[in-house]
Amino acid sequence: MKDLKERLSKIIVAYNYAGDPVTAADLKATGAMAALLKDAIKPNMIQTLEGTPVLVHGGPFANIAHGCNSVRATKLAMKLADVAVTEAGFGADLGAEKFFDIKCRKAGLKPAATVIVATVKALKYNG
Repeated sequence: MKDLKERLSKIIVAYNYAGDPVTAADLKATGAMAALLKDAIKPNMIQTLEGTPVLVHGGPFANIAHGCNSVRATKLAMKLADVAVTEAGFGADLGAEKFFDIKCRKAGLKPAATVIVATVKALKYNG
């Protein structure tokens, strides 16, 4: 919760007339925001149509965010299973780059394998 509160406190919610950022901490909203998110921070366990367990947590689109599930979900999956698969979607230029450059570095993750899905048309255009 300490890390969550620290990150929430830095969210810029507005700018004052002088052009300076106004943060959640300035509004003393950090505690209330953390209280609302205390249960949301837990990954959800669901299952596929085939009955395979899946942890769903986070995963905003890579065109507006990092495009991956949360570090918490990935680390929990790695702890509970022999193999953990993460989709870092929206193309190698957005999802994969952000997965490797942000998520893996910040969380200390070292993927053992990578799968890139590409079409023949894309390979012809991009080499």
